[in-house]
Amino acid sequence: MKIKCPTCSYENIEGTDRCAECLHSLMQRDLPSPKSNDSLQKAMMTAPVSALLTGKDLLVADISDPIEKIIRIFQKKQKNCVLVYKQKKIVGIISNRDLLRKVAGQGQNLSEVTVESVMTKNPEVVTAEDPIAFAINKMGMGGFRHVPVLAEDGTPISIISIHDVLHYLSSGHK
Repeated sequence: MKIKCPTCSYENIEGTDRCAECLHSLMQRDLPSPKSNDSLQKAMMTAPVSALLTGKDLLVADISDPIEKIIRIFQKKQKNCVLVYKQKKIVGIISNRDLLRKVAGQGQNLSEVTVESVMTKNPEVVTAEDPIAFAINKMGMGGFRHVPVLAEDGTPISIISIHDVLHYLSSGHK
């Protein structure tokens, strides 16, 4: 008996793990769907990340910026996270947690410490179209409080936090 690949329609032997033609996984079963009476679960699984976006200022730093500058901006603008870009490509993220773990109490001259030496490199990212559950999973699995939201071309759209997720889910947008 044969099984047709949902991507390329190639006829594969039943029980095979992947399409022999296009390598599409044939192991995937029905995707989970939210329970009809669970509005919280429905919001997380069907609402896109774009529902969390607030339009508030997005901070972007360069790898050579001094940490002293980042700290001043965090204090002045009441922010706690900044994306780090190099040649229009995301290379890192810095949050208050990074500053506390890698800089606080070290006795360093903060004007000489660069963003590159403190940032979390190659952060996990989401797109505005991804479901909220996808962002929550990335936060939970990686132990992150913030996840950058990028456009398809890699340009930054926003940063979402676990606070944004909880605010959205508790505000009646279920």
